[in-house]
Amino acid sequence: MELIHWIIDNFGLFFGALFLFYLYLIVRRLTVLYDLLRHIPAGEKSTPMVVGEIAALNFLNPLFNKLSFAKSSAHIDALIDALWAEIDCQIGVHFKALTGYVNTLVLLGFAGTIFGSIGAFNEMFHGLAQGESAVTVFAASWSNGLATALYTSLGAAVIGGMLGTILCSRVLLTRSRRLDTLVAIRISELLDDTEAGGDGNYVTT
Repeated sequence: MELIHWIIDNFGLFFGALFLFYLYLIVRRLTVLYDLLRHIPAGEKSTPMVVGEIAALNFLNPLFNKLSFAKSSAHIDALIDALWAEIDCQIGVHFKALTGYVNTLVLLGFAGTIFGSIGAFNEMFHGLAQGESAVTVFAASWSNGLATALYTSLGAAVIGGMLGTILCSRVLLTRSRRLDTLVAIRISELLDDTEAGGDGNYVTT
């Protein structure tokens, strides 16, 4: 609660509420992405050459099962396209949403800077016109816009930088790319096993 009060006090009621709302949306998307990608190997040399039935691909099992029993090449091609479309629907949409949220936060930070600066300058000029002391003028301008101008810019930069550079690029995006690799290997295993007349099951190593 103290953090919420601090954000409202320093960002302003309007921009503080918007920042908190977008923070909630960002955390929600990150949680969903982590739940989907947490079983993907994260190390640079962790890509297995044999995939089999692993927990990371459980959400694709219905399509994998259909693929293992597909007979015609047209049916196989359609199922493979459906697999990639499902991955984009389950994973890619969250990355696109996060990019949109970060870009919106940057724009909000820019808008907060302009809005806060206008309020601060108005208060400053009003105080100087009335002959108030420099300390009083500065305190009034800080409370009436300068804090909003600075904190919205800083908040947008920190949140955007942390999400874009640390979480998405270094953690989640790497796992997402490796998911594509695992799916491609699993498709190859199922197709090879279908041609051999097997059941599509491999032991994961």
